Amino acid sequence: MSVRSTAPLLFFRSLLLNPKTMGAVAPSSAHLAQLMASRVEPSDAPVLEIGAGTGAITRALLNRGLHPGRLFVIERDPALAAFLRRQFPGVRVHCGEVRHARRLLPVEIFGSIKTVVSSLPLRNLAPVEQRANIRAMLSALAKHGQLIQYTYVAGCPIPSRRFGLQAERIGRVWLNLPPAAVWRFTIRRAGS
Repeated sequence: MSVRSTAPLLFFRSLLLNPKTMGAVAPSSAHLAQLMASRVEPSDAPVLEIGAGTGAITRALLNRGLHPGRLFVIERDPALAAFLRRQFPGVRVHCGEVRHARRLLPVEIFGSIKTVVSSLPLRNLAPVEQRANIRAMLSALAKHGQLIQYTYVAGCPIPSRRFGLQAERIGRVWLNLPPAAVWRFTIRRAGS
């Protein structure tokens, strides 16, 4: 079975087993993946991707010039994590939950991540779980790092004021199922 035919089957298997944690009805489109990757400078490594699924955004990040050894992925589904390891040799794929990032990631890069790219369905999570995941992503970031998150719902996917974040909507991708908005978050500086 080819890789192209395996990825959709794995995605739909995961969707059937855990629809709430998948948060999408189809893998991210190339258009969404390119918009997410467009705000990542390859020289600004290391980068952490959360919820890589079948790797559409992973591929876009690598195509942008990010070195595989500087890309860290946390994927909760063991079958998808194994698939990502086979598909992207050199990318450091960890199977687990983002709230355990401190344990999963090498100690020397935790807190020095320049960009977190998240595909987590934050709006599907219970508030306590949502807050824990957001805190974990932010704690992995370097001081002037950024969090890039997409959402299918109207409005900002993260309560930015509560977390001391500056929020900016980067754009909307209509050629995605369903259409998605991409947001960029940075730590709010004093006086802003």
